[in-house]
Amino acid sequence: MKNLNYFFRSYKNEIIAHTVNIIALGLAYFLQSNTTIFILSSIIFIISLFTVIYIRTKEKEFYFIPFNKPQNKDNWIGRGQFEYLISEDSFVITRADPGYIFSNCLNWSNYNCSFEFKIINSCLGVVIRAVNLSNYVMLQIGSDGIRPHIRINGAWQVTEHKEAGLTFSKELKKDSWYKCQLTCEKDFIKILIYDNNKTIFNRQWNIPSGQLAFAFRKNENDKPINIPFSINLEYGSAGFRNFGNERALIKNFLIEKI
Repeated sequence: MKNLNYFFRSYKNEIIAHTVNIIALGLAYFLQSNTTIFILSSIIFIISLFTVIYIRTKEKEFYFIPFNKPQNKDNWIGRGQFEYLISEDSFVITRADPGYIFSNCLNWSNYNCSFEFKIINSCLGVVIRAVNLSNYVMLQIGSDGIRPHIRINGAWQVTEHKEAGLTFSKELKKDSWYKCQLTCEKDFIKILIYDNNKTIFNRQWNIPSGQLAFAFRKNENDKPINIPFSINLEYGSAGFRNFGNERALIKNFLIEKI
C-alpha cells in the first residue's frame, strides 16, 4: 500500500496529463466533423504532451525507494556489499567503505530523510550531506547511542555519543526494526527514532563549523603533522556506510526537500 501511495504521488502530474491526452484524442476522433472542437482537442493534446516532457525533465521534490528488489540500487554510487536479500525483503549494508550515496540528490541542502532499519551486527552508518564519497557527515547508530562522524577529504573525526549528547535512554534491540527520520536544515540535524510509531529518541545535533585538524605522517615513524581542513558540508546527498563486519538492513527509504 505504501509503495502504491508513493507511486501515485511520484507520477500524479504525468497521470493527469496522460488522462487529458486520452480525453482530447477521444474528442478529436468522435467529433471530427466539428472543426472547432477538433482543433481545440488537438491543441489540448499538444499542450499535454509538452507538459509530460517538462515534468519528465524537471527535478523531483522527493524520491521513495522501497528496497524490495535488486533494481533499487540503480541510482546509488559506492563500493561494498549493498544488495537485496530475498529472505529479509530489504537491502543489507555491510563491508561497504566508503559506503553508498543516492546520486539524484547531490546538490540538495535542506531535506528530510527517513527509512526503516534493523541492526544485525554492531551498528548502521547513515550518511548525510555527502558531496562525494570522501566528504560527508555520518551518524553511526549503535545499540546505545549515535556517534557523529565527519569525513573530510577521506579523513575522519569521530565524536562519542556521550560527548555529543546522543545517548539512548534505552538500548536498541538487535534484530528489531526501527524507523529513523533525519531533518537536515542549515547546520543542524534533527534526529528522530521510532519503535512501532512510538518516538523513543528525539534530539538535535549541530554540524561543526570552521576547520578540523587531522594528523598526517609522511612515513610511519615520522612525527605527525596537524593539517587543517575546512568543513564545507552545506549540501549533499544521503546514503549508508558500514565498515568490516558491521551489518544492518534497510528498507522504505524516503528523501524529500523542505
